[in-house]
Amino acid sequence: APSPGRAARAVARARERERDARRAMTDAEDVELRGAAEIARKQREELVREFESRRRLRATHAPTHDADVRAMLRKYREPITLFGERESERRDRLRALLASLDARDGGELDDGAGTRTATDKYGATIVDEGEYNAHATQKETFYTEGTERLLECRIDIAEWSLPRAAKRVATQREARGKGGRKDERATIDAVVASTSGFQAQCSEIGDASRPICEVKFYNGGRNAVSASWSGEARKWACDVEGGKLTSELVIRASDHRITGIDAFDAGDGRARIVTGHADGSAAIWNADGSRAAELKGHASRCGRVAFHPHGGKYVATASFDATWRLWSAETGEELLCQEGHAKEVYDVAFHPDGSLAASVGLDAVGRVWDLRIGKSIAVLRGHVKQILSVDFSPNGYHVVTGGDDRTVKSWDLRKSAECAYTNAAHSALVSCVRYEKTSSNGAFFTSSSYDGSVVVYSARDFAPHKKIGDGAAGKLTAVDVAGDALILSGFDRTLKYYTK
Repeated sequence: APSPGRAARAVARARERERDARRAMTDAEDVELRGAAEIARKQREELVREFESRRRLRATHAPTHDADVRAMLRKYREPITLFGERESERRDRLRALLASLDARDGGELDDGAGTRTATDKYGATIVDEGEYNAHATQKETFYTEGTERLLECRIDIAEWSLPRAAKRVATQREARGKGGRKDERATIDAVVASTSGFQAQCSEIGDASRPICEVKFYNGGRNAVSASWSGEARKWACDVEGGKLTSELVIRASDHRITGIDAFDAGDGRARIVTGHADGSAAIWNADGSRAAELKGHASRCGRVAFHPHGGKYVATASFDATWRLWSAETGEELLCQEGHAKEVYDVAFHPDGSLAASVGLDAVGRVWDLRIGKSIAVLRGHVKQILSVDFSPNGYHVVTGGDDRTVKSWDLRKSAECAYTNAAHSALVSCVRYEKTSSNGAFFTSSSYDGSVVVYSARDFAPHKKIGDGAAGKLTAVDVAGDALILSGFDRTLKYYTK
């Protein structure tokens, strides 16, 4: 029989082997955890670098004109063009280059001519005196010197808009003083309830071959204009009582697709129509279909277009060159080229007083601009995909937007452009949003969608009230409403007219 001492030593050795095995397992687990932690750390660092790169890219400004872009690429000894590269892609490549140089130099950037720039403790750009280069990248707000004609335009808009704004505010205060908010809400609710009476009256072919891209009322809803991808624009007479649409004029506007249309009638027989085209140009047309002016300057295709409410004296065009521009409707002269978006600008709209403009684009951001001083006064952030439409409320402080994220968002300019409400009433992208402006003072607004429906919302609480269409008409591209009439367009090449 084994001695007790030998058995005790065997037990001790077994326990030691067990401790060694346990220690080895612990060490292996520690190594595995350290490896996982190292991988997680590297992933976090990579995400931080990616976010920082995106931030630098958003904060990096590059010239808009293609000749300036090529000049800067040449200074940095980069290819001035790549095979198949378009102007907008070339500008994006330059912005990415400037952002990478900025990251590499730690915020100190060579302007391409040997000049070094840095920032002081207040964030201001420091450039050696005598070596200033106009293309030096700045990350703070900057201003571009405008023309004398732009100054005259800003003064004209200020003189016209300020009395209108004062009158609007006085009217709103008087209405609230008489009956209070309770009567105001009751009036809005009554108007919204009346929209349940919208009934289809007629459907007219708007183009023989291509979808209708946009339709808008003008002249108080007595007329409408439509545009199609075939390059054809039409003027329509709207009979609310008879429920009829009558084509009055056909304009062969362009050999390219029309991307946007608007019309304005000042009441003196000088009705004007403006169309934007896929070749980057736009044109203004007289009431008889003759061309009044051609607007050329965009480096890429146009988006939607809009007349300024000041007698139709000015026109705004959105473009895929990441700018929107302001033009003289009388001469066709370019007055303003406004940058500020990171990607393509799709739609632009004017405030009813004429003092502000709103632009939205494929960067999922909206901006509100003060036309009197040329400054961005509000940024509309909240959409998760590209924004395709924007409109101002007649009350002066609400803005509505619709986008590819299938939502309609209402914003309050009195609260730092805060998103007041988000509606998800559609199952496909929202193609157009429009307020009623002619008779109800913006008591309701509408939205159209690729799901084939139009939704009517109350302007009081932004809640959806009525849904028009069951999707049988296919994708809807635009909607507009004026008084007791509603009109919509779509991929089925027709215009559908509804009245109460």
